[in-house]
This record gives sequence, C-alpha cells and structure tokens, in this order.
Amino acid sequence: MGEGKSMRESKRVITARAATFVRFVRQQRRALPGLVREMGPPDPQAPLKLTGAEADWVSSGHQVKRGERFRVEASGHQWLARPLALVIEPRSTVYVRIGGREVRKLVADDAVYEAWGDGEVEFLTKTLSEFADEDGALLPGKCSAQGPGIGLRVSASDARPTDPGKPADWRHLWRIGDGRIYSADSDDIAISTHGDVGILQREVGLPLTADLRVEWDWLIESLPSGLPEDLAFTHDYLSIAVEFDNGRDLTYMWSAGLPEGHVFRCPLGWWCDRETHWVLRAGVEGLGQWHSEGRSIAADYREALGEPLPRRVERVWLIANSVFQRGQGKARFRKIRVG
Repeated sequence: MGEGKSMRESKRVITARAATFVRFVRQQRRALPGLVREMGPPDPQAPLKLTGAEADWVSSGHQVKRGERFRVEASGHQWLARPLALVIEPRSTVYVRIGGREVRKLVADDAVYEAWGDGEVEFLTKTLSEFADEDGALLPGKCSAQGPGIGLRVSASDARPTDPGKPADWRHLWRIGDGRIYSADSDDIAISTHGDVGILQREVGLPLTADLRVEWDWLIESLPSGLPEDLAFTHDYLSIAVEFDNGRDLTYMWSAGLPEGHVFRCPLGWWCDRETHWVLRAGVEGLGQWHSEGRSIAADYREALGEPLPRRVERVWLIANSVFQRGQGKARFRKIRVG
C-alpha cells in the first residue's frame, strides 16, 4: 500500500458519527449562555483591532530592537460559530512577529516579551488558517470576519518576560506557538489545558529500526472531551506522538469515547494529511492512575500507515488541545524514552 494510506484506519459508521454530532450540538447549546457571559468584548480604547478578515499581517506602529521588552495586552474574542458555542480567545489565535520574521503566539492575553529581532511589531489572528512558513506567510484560503474581534495594545515594558513554562530540552512547535500549558520539569511534565492548544517537542534524531521503541508513563486526571474525538469540533485530546522524517506523525491518545485500537486520521484541515491517531486507552477506567506504556514504532507505523517505512524518527511530541469544547484536560507524563 502506498505511503499515507492507512492500513488500519477505519471511520466509524455514519450513524455513530452523526449521533456524536447531535450530542455535541446539545452540549454546546447548553454551554452558550455561560460563554456569552464569560467572554468580554475587545477594549474599545485598544489602538489595534483584528477581526479575522485580515489577509496579511497588521502593523502595530511599535518599533523594537532585539533584547528590548514590550508588553502586549489583548482583549475580546472571536466566534468561530456562535450557535455552536465555538469561541477562541486571543491567547489561542493571535500571533506576533517582529520585522516580518519569526512568528510567535501570545503566551497569555496579557504578557511581556523580549524582542527576538529588530523592527516593527506585527499581529495576525490565524483562527482556522495555516502558516506556509515560520516567517508567517499564510497558505491560500479565505479569511472572514469573526466578531466581535480582538483588541491589542503594545507598549514598552521593564517587567520580566512572561515565562511560558517550557521544560528543559523541549520546545513549542512554532506552528502552534507558545503557551502556558506545560510545566517546567523535563522529567515529570504536568499538563493543564482549558480553551487552548499546545504541542511540545523534543529532538530524537534516530534511525527507524525494527527494535526502536517509545516508552513513557502517563497519568491522565481528566480528559478535555467527553465525546468521541474523531470529529473536527470534538477533537480535544491529550496524547504523545512520534514525528518522522517524511513529515507524518503517529499519536497515541487516551480517548473519551472511541474504542481501544481505533486508528483514524486527524479530522482537521492540513493536519489530516500528516497526523494519524491511535487510541491506546479509552473511557474513564484507569483515570487518575499511573500507567506504563511501550510501543514498537516501526510495527505500529506499518500497521497504521503501511509501507514504505520512514527512515528516521525526528521528534517526540506532547499534545494538549481543548480549544473547541473548552473542557479541562489535566495529565502528567514522565520517563519518556525513545531508543
């Protein structure tokens, strides 16, 4: 079978997927009044306002030099689909770059940064679009306004830069950006996600041999979704992944409602051609307890994605997403090893 065609991928029958969507709609309609009360409007005095309709980066007028500190205050929100209570906050959609280079996501809605370059501070809300490169060019696609919008204020600051909590030897995937989801202990990484998304990466750089394994311990305290995660708007989950030199990744997840052993492509655009999910554990049994896992990477790749095998494992990932349903996911990962 050709590369990229899953050997085990099996979509649930359409009636089961439809039933999940009905449950999702009911859940979101119940949540909508509370979200409307919770989400504040953009600051009417903010010098800059983004609606999501911007096809290019927006200048702030604030110039910095490398090493200078500046503060970004963000307010407001964007409704991806208000009837479905799908809302996104600045910390999950606003990206910043300096002098047209090297995108970063806001660490928080109010945070201080140390300039990583010289030039003007620029902003963009990515929402459901996707970057073509690390300097912030967007892949082709329609951009539409999503009210009420996000207000931004930039000012010089002498305060200490906000710590995103990145553990030693790990880095945030630039495409998803920084955040405050992960703890700073590289041997026992705590995860707490609520209405946000993050991917943490660690370099591996090993040949993919028949005996190469990924091993880890995990303790899942709470799952960010109570529904099966194979629909785009229920795709909130916690997982550990291995990334290959062919650009694909295989993620091992704990699912709320999919059966153990279920393999499926990511339901999100752009990611669907790159990411495959393997449900390793499911349901509520075992939550709040430590579990040790070990997987043969080559065997799992062959079973889930077919032939030919990639040549190398480039990175290991930790993924936490709760941006759609805004549930709370809490977990700990330790003793992560590829070898």
